[in-house]
Amino acid sequence: MKNLKKNWFRHLLQWGTLLAIIVFLTKIAGNETADPEAYCPLGGLETLGSYLVAGSMACSMTMTQIMMGVVLGIGVILFSKLFCGYLCPLGWGSEYLAKLRSKMKIKEIVIKSGSMADKVLRFFKYALLFLVFYFTITSSELFCKNFDPYYAAATGFQGELTLWMAIISIALFIFGNFFIKMFWCKYLCPLGAISNIFKYTITFAVLVAIFAIVNLAGLSVSWIYLLTAASLLGYLWEVIYTDAKVFPLLKVNRDTEKCNDCGLCAKKCPYSIDVDKVKTVKHVDCTLCGECISSCNKDALTFGKKKSFRWLPAILAVALFIAAYLLGSVWELPTIDEKWGDEAKHEQLEKVRVEGLRSVKCYGSSKAFSAQLQKIPGVYGVATFVKHSVVDIYYSPAEISPDKIKELIYTPAKFKIATPPAGAQIKVVTIRTEKMYDKMDPNYLGLQIRNDAKGYYGIETEYACPLIVRIYMDVNEPVDENYFEEKVEMKELIMPVHGGGTNIVKVDFEYIKMDEGIDTISRREFLERQFNFYSKRYKTNEEKWGGKNEAVYELVYEDLDKPLITRNIPYLSSHLSLMDGFLGLETTINDKEEYCFRITYSKDALSDEKIWAALTMPQWTIKTKDGELQTSDAKFAFEQKGATLEIQ
Repeated sequence: MKNLKKNWFRHLLQWGTLLAIIVFLTKIAGNETADPEAYCPLGGLETLGSYLVAGSMACSMTMTQIMMGVVLGIGVILFSKLFCGYLCPLGWGSEYLAKLRSKMKIKEIVIKSGSMADKVLRFFKYALLFLVFYFTITSSELFCKNFDPYYAAATGFQGELTLWMAIISIALFIFGNFFIKMFWCKYLCPLGAISNIFKYTITFAVLVAIFAIVNLAGLSVSWIYLLTAASLLGYLWEVIYTDAKVFPLLKVNRDTEKCNDCGLCAKKCPYSIDVDKVKTVKHVDCTLCGECISSCNKDALTFGKKKSFRWLPAILAVALFIAAYLLGSVWELPTIDEKWGDEAKHEQLEKVRVEGLRSVKCYGSSKAFSAQLQKIPGVYGVATFVKHSVVDIYYSPAEISPDKIKELIYTPAKFKIATPPAGAQIKVVTIRTEKMYDKMDPNYLGLQIRNDAKGYYGIETEYACPLIVRIYMDVNEPVDENYFEEKVEMKELIMPVHGGGTNIVKVDFEYIKMDEGIDTISRREFLERQFNFYSKRYKTNEEKWGGKNEAVYELVYEDLDKPLITRNIPYLSSHLSLMDGFLGLETTINDKEEYCFRITYSKDALSDEKIWAALTMPQWTIKTKDGELQTSDAKFAFEQKGATLEIQ
C-alpha cells in the first residue's frame, strides 16, 4: 500500500485505463459501438505493415490504430516501453496476478534472468511476432485477434477469434502470470517483442536501411526476409546482450553514494531487474514504471538523474497517447488504394469523392466495392477511407461522368416501417435529400420514423440528384414537411442492437424539398412495392418431371418480408432442388394479401405430406457455388402446414 501511494500517478493511470476500457466496452457512458481494438498499437503496427507491403489495411483498422503503433515505436526509442508500464491492460493484469499469488502466500516459480530457461522462453514471443505479422500482411486480417487474451475477454469470446487459441492464451496468461512474474510480457507478448526490437534502435534502423537500399537498387527482396531478420536479431540481441546500448534516451539511474544496497528496488521491480547492481538500468525489460524509485527510502534512484523527472514517464505516456489519438483523427490512410485497366490512361484520370458510404466499413467490403466498380466502363480505380465512410473513385472524364458513376453504384432501397391494416389506403409523399447514398441510409431514416409510432408504413428510394425518397403513410396521417426535415437532418440516429441496448450512428443527411403532388395506392400495391420477390426453377428436375402432373403447394409465412428471413430462401431452394419432384420455388403475396411460399412440384413424385416432410427436415443438403454438397441445420422452422392450391 505504501508503494501504491508513492507511485500513485502510475497506478492512477493503470486503474483509470482499466475503468475507461470497462466503460467503453459496456457503453455505460454512451451508445457508440464498442471496438476492443480501437486503440490497439499492435493492431496498428500490423496494419501499417499490411499497408506498406500490400497497399491495403487490415479489416476495421484505421489511422488511429496506426498512429498508436507509430507513436509507441517513437516513444520506445526516445523514452522506453511506456505503454507497457502505464497503459497496457495485460501488463496491469500480469502484475496483479503476481500480487494475488503473494497475498495467498503461494510460492513463486523463479526463472532467473539470463538462465537457460529464460533464454529459451524469450524465443516464443519473437516466434509469435513473426507469425502475427506474416499472416496479417498476407491476409489483410489481424491475426493477433485469434489468440489475444485481451480481445477474447473484451468480446466475451464472441469476436473474430479462434476459440482453442484464445482458451490456451487465457490459460497461459492467468496461470503463467500467477506463478511466474510477468510471464506473458516477458515470454509471449508480440507487442513486447517488437517494443524490444525498437529498443535496439540502431540494429533495427540498419536492417531497414539495408532492405530499402537493396530494393532501390533493383533487387526485389521479399519483406519476409526483413521480418525474419528483425525477429531473429531481436531475439539474439535480447538473450546475448540483454541491455539496450544507446536507446532509449531516458533511463533509471542509481546514485551509488546514496544507495545502501538494501536490494528493495530489485525486489519491487515487476521484472526482477537487478536495479541495485547497476548505475544505469539498460535492461531490455525495463518499462520506466517507477516501482523501484517508489521503493527506495534513500532517494538513490531517479529518471534521467533528475529528481524533477519523477513523473515524466507517466506524463509522457499520456501525452503520447493523446498525440496519437489527435493525429489519427485528422489523418487517414486508405484501406485500399488501387487502379486497374489501361495504365496509359492512369495519368489522365480524374477523381470524384462519394461520402456517407457506411457499408464500406472494412477491407472486405472495400474489396467488394472495388469489384463492383471494375464492372463500370470508364472507372479505373478506387481509394476507400472506412473511418470517415468516404471513397475516391478514379475515372476517365472522356468515358463517364461523376453523376453517372453515382447512379451506377447506387442501390435503390426500401424499408418497411409497419404493416398497414387490412383495407387501408396509403398516401405516397416524395421528398428530396442529399448525402443519403449508402444502401443502409433509408433503414436509418425509417427506424427513426418507426420510433415515433405514427401512421407511417414504409420508405423507398430511387436515384436522382437530389435523391428521391418516397414515404408511404396512412391516408389519414397529416403531411408535415417540418417533420420530414427534422427526421432527415438529425445528426445522430439512435439504433437498436441485437440483445438490447442502442448504438448511435452519426449522419449528415440534408433535406432539400418536398415534391408537389401526393399519390394514393392500395394496401396490396404497397405490399408488392415493399416485397422482394424470389423465383427459381430447377432445370435438372424439369428435364425429368416437368409437365408431369404439375401442381403448386402454398405455404403462408408471415415474416417473409423480413431481411433476416429472406436471406435464407436460397438455402431452402437449394435443399428442395436436390430432391426428386420439386420443380421450383417462389415467394409472393396471395389473394388474401398474405406473404407465402409457392412450391411447384410433380404429383407423380410428391404429395402434400412428402413436401411437408422435406420442409421440416432438421438437416438440409445444400449445393455451394462451387458445386459441392454440404449438410447444414435447417434455416427455417415451419410450424403451419401448407396445402396444394385448387385449380380454378
